[in-house]
Amino acid sequence: MGLTQDLLARISGLSRSTVNAVEKQSIGNLSIARAVALLESIGLSMNVTVNSSETSPLRRSAPPSRSALERAAATASVSYGQAMTAKQLEMALLTGQAPQRIKPHLQVMLDEAPVSLLAKVVDEIHAEKAISRAQVWKQMRTLAHGLQCYRLLWQ
Repeated sequence: MGLTQDLLARISGLSRSTVNAVEKQSIGNLSIARAVALLESIGLSMNVTVNSSETSPLRRSAPPSRSALERAAATASVSYGQAMTAKQLEMALLTGQAPQRIKPHLQVMLDEAPVSLLAKVVDEIHAEKAISRAQVWKQMRTLAHGLQCYRLLWQ
């Protein structure tokens, strides 16, 4: 994601030394609350489940979901008359440039979409276009700076 330890510490509410210890795998004991704060700040989550050999019937019959790009584009388009498409979002993230018409959509997405959704968008572009995750995050950061996004993640 291109975050410094200091910025990640500020976003997660942890100390820089804790972030450093986690990164170096030298932390003796990290509470679940701290682990969750750190994971959520970078768009990840942690689930604790009961070990069971049976698969839930609900999980087996779940319908396939839309792509991360489609969900992010729809999320950013809620307040606007004309929606941003997944393809327009993808092109903006690949090039670091956006047509004037979708700039408001991008600003909303970069400032308000859950970081977990942004991380899924990055993973999707990485998988489909063979572009490094770091490069996609860099393009997001470039767009965020150009759109004057306020989210701490983009500083």
